Amino acid sequence: MPMPRQLRDESDFDQLPHNIPISATIADIEEKKGFIDYFLFVIEVRTKGGGKYLIYRRYRDYFNLHQILESRYSPEDPERPGPNTCTMPSLPGKVFLGNKREIAENRIPELNTYMKRLLGLPTWLLLDEALQMFFYQTEQDVQHQPRALRRLRPPTRKV
Repeated sequence: MPMPRQLRDESDFDQLPHNIPISATIADIEEKKGFIDYFLFVIEVRTKGGGKYLIYRRYRDYFNLHQILESRYSPEDPERPGPNTCTMPSLPGKVFLGNKREIAENRIPELNTYMKRLLGLPTWLLLDEALQMFFYQTEQDVQHQPRALRRLRPPTRKV
């Protein structure tokens, strides 16, 4: 199976384990109602070994991951990055007011771009524990049944 072009053709990449995520795409959003109403992003993750699975994450999971990666790998001086630093992709900001469904829908393209850029960073960063845990399929993810996955299906024409 040929690798997607977003990845590098370097030998570093060849040495990565097969369970490393190489691409992630938001397939849909799901509303969770309870004490607090919120939306989950349904994400299809593809691994280097050819596997694919679904994970469910809130925006705050993205935000927490971004904070961790920035604290570990962002250079103190962006003009002179160090050997184990790199410039992190920008994460869309928090939105405090507005229709939650609209906010979640509008974030999808930005979060897809964020994940694509994140998984395109140097190969050594793909082995980071926080990044691996974000893309790890938990037992809750396995038990969760997706409803629609609107964005994974090709657009259909009305007949």
